Amino acid sequence: MELDNIVSYVTAFAVPVIIALLIIVIGFHIAKKIASAAETAFNKAPNLDVSLSRFFASLIKYLLMVVIFMAALSVLHIDTTPIFGLIAASGAALAFVLQGALGNVAAGVMLILFRPYKVGDEVEIGGARGKVRSIELTATRLSTTDNIDVIVANGQAWGGVIKNYTSMGPRRLDKDFGISYDGDIDKAITAISAAAAANPRVHSVPAPWAKVVNLGDSSVDIQLRAWCDAADYKALSTEISQPVKEALDAAGIGIPYPHEVKIKQHVKSSKGRNSLAKFKALKQKNA
Repeated sequence: MELDNIVSYVTAFAVPVIIALLIIVIGFHIAKKIASAAETAFNKAPNLDVSLSRFFASLIKYLLMVVIFMAALSVLHIDTTPIFGLIAASGAALAFVLQGALGNVAAGVMLILFRPYKVGDEVEIGGARGKVRSIELTATRLSTTDNIDVIVANGQAWGGVIKNYTSMGPRRLDKDFGISYDGDIDKAITAISAAAAANPRVHSVPAPWAKVVNLGDSSVDIQLRAWCDAADYKALSTEISQPVKEALDAAGIGIPYPHEVKIKQHVKSSKGRNSLAKFKALKQKNA
């Protein structure tokens, strides 16, 4: 009789406990393996930051651990409904407190899924422009050309207009040059186009293009359009003006500029009149 009680006790309590422990040990080991594989897969994404990969891998691991732990409790015939309720209530309270941060996290997930930009791209997001240094959990970090670190919340980036200046490949430079109305327009267009074509940053296909785009108050405005690599855009925009000016000078094309004319008004005074009378008298005497 006592042996039957022991067997019944072991069957009722010991076996479920052992099974629950095995579920936890084996399950946690599998969860770590899955999380590690997920992190490796995330790291292969070209625009995903390493810290963000680790975060999502950890999130997957802990979610799996919660599921495994609840399964172990079910084997022990423990009612998990109150635990689920407590987790749900805690999650709702935490979500209310951290709704701004969670919104940025959700926006970060959308940025990762749709990939409007990646690390290394030059972008304009949230009113800020720079090169993407990293896409982090709640924000995107940019660096400007003058070496300023700019942090833009992912929610602000995803909810606004995103301009990616490098994702499309080549870029077109549009730059206006004014010549005088006396200048030969055809010569000016030829000189500007030739100066652009001679620059190694400018693509030969499509060839540089120059046309009159505006008749200003004191100048005829000719616009140069030249294609280049996205990485060369800023350098080309800075350096193209000098060769164009030299080409226009060589072609005898003048560039208008404002002239300052000073008019001196002669103020007549009694002293001035006396000086003039003395000068006339001296002139008559010498004559």
